[in-house]
Amino acid sequence: MFDVKRWVAVLMVLVLSTGLAGLGVAQDDAEEGPQLGVWQKEIDASLNILQSAYSNNWNGGDKGSAVWNGQFSARLEKQYTETTNWRNILKLAYGQTHSQERGENGELHWQKPDKTDDIIDLESMFRWTLGKRWDPYVSFRFQSMFEDLSDMQERALTFNPLKFKEAVGISRTFVKEENRWFMTRVGVALIQNSRKYYLDETFEAEIGREATYEAAAEWITEYRVGALDDRVDWESKLSFIMPFVYSGKSTFEDGFIVKDPDGNIIDNPFPEDIAGYSTTIDVDFENTFTANITKVISVKLYVRWVYDKYDNTVGPVVGADNVLINTDAVHQAIRKAGQFKQTLALGFGYKWN
Repeated sequence: MFDVKRWVAVLMVLVLSTGLAGLGVAQDDAEEGPQLGVWQKEIDASLNILQSAYSNNWNGGDKGSAVWNGQFSARLEKQYTETTNWRNILKLAYGQTHSQERGENGELHWQKPDKTDDIIDLESMFRWTLGKRWDPYVSFRFQSMFEDLSDMQERALTFNPLKFKEAVGISRTFVKEENRWFMTRVGVALIQNSRKYYLDETFEAEIGREATYEAAAEWITEYRVGALDDRVDWESKLSFIMPFVYSGKSTFEDGFIVKDPDGNIIDNPFPEDIAGYSTTIDVDFENTFTANITKVISVKLYVRWVYDKYDNTVGPVVGADNVLINTDAVHQAIRKAGQFKQTLALGFGYKWN
């Protein structure tokens, strides 16, 4: 069914991207490239903490909590010559929420922490800055998580999934100033996914691994701007990934047998057109707003909207007698609606330039 709200949202981000491009074209002649042979460095580390605790007899029934989040980001770029540029970006984040719960006897106890943030993202891009309107590029990107808790029984898997992407294409830098930068690129990419999973429902279950691959077209637009003497920063990244080949698609098309936990054959619970989900366009729109109150205290607002109809890191695993092994994982990989994430944090950090 056609989802009007979803496509209106996509149209809005397209209009935003086009509008920023128009601003950039007006400043095309005013580009200022980085100094030749010198690494341009920007490293940012921060820690955000919110904590409260109460005694068992505290009036009002309040319960304590502790929320913490650690982030590290680094950007290294070097213009080797007038025609070669190498840029590297690393983003790491991890956070948890610890909450107290009151038992039947009225005593408070701390529950198992819930994960609130988990990002491992490394991207490296080499461009040939030939002085033309469009520059060729090659790029590599690695994405993962420190701890994957997507298992239905919340059994943890470290560094899972693993996603590698290699891309080639052309890019154009519309604006390149000291406090403003705007670039878009279009290309084709090869993507390799590797995901671990538990072979059965017991906590002592063996761990299997499934690998899938994709071939896709990509369009990525990035924008950065600083204002008020770099006290306020806005960083935005809009990505469109359109897979046209997915190794797991044939398994969906050929069909498989689905069994319930007791081993009884049941009707296929997945949508009839699930094979097409894996080659539907993916959209990822990230925005980070930072207000630097002092050199070590800042407020960060992070907003992300993702549309990924099927998570291609989850390949359908078929065992003996054509029975689907990872039924729960495939269920979780289907996300017909867009996903939204927002975090607002006040914390301590420091930036090195």
